Amino acid sequence: MAILKNVELWFAKLDPKKPNAMFDKEYPTWEVQIRTRDRAQASSWKELKISVNPDEDDDGVFYKATLKKKSKKRNGEAQNPVTLVGGDLSPVDPNKLGNGSVGNVRIYQYEYNVAGRTGIASMLMAVQVTKLKEYEPKPREDELEMTNMEVIKVADNQVVDEDQFVDDDLNDELTF
Repeated sequence: MAILKNVELWFAKLDPKKPNAMFDKEYPTWEVQIRTRDRAQASSWKELKISVNPDEDDDGVFYKATLKKKSKKRNGEAQNPVTLVGGDLSPVDPNKLGNGSVGNVRIYQYEYNVAGRTGIASMLMAVQVTKLKEYEPKPREDELEMTNMEVIKVADNQVVDEDQFVDDDLNDELTF
């Protein structure tokens, strides 16, 4: 196991009940993107055979990698979810983990040989949050707001004359 320390956490999908099924419906994943602006830290990730890519935002260049864990094994058996804890090792609500939070990430690495391709894979095992940027969804500008509702009771035994529904002289042409 390796621990990646002091990484920025982005786009975390770590809710045990809702792994990300957007790209793989059969094997949904728990995942998080880790980031750093420190080139030496990014190099240490590459030495661990983690796929690291440079990117840029308003603050300059940063390096990112996405770490994942499938929610099911190949045989269909459920995997244990990724552990998400705070600095004091108490559980953290995965729905409160906001972009830019900082923490330590534990990964499990193993060799693979699939269809002639070999390498070292990294599986996300745990995230320890040391600086939580708490996510709070913004209210939508077009969101419905609370208002009074008028309730009109209508009896289901009302009698309706049949001529209210059938009119032999009905003209389908409407003039405006």
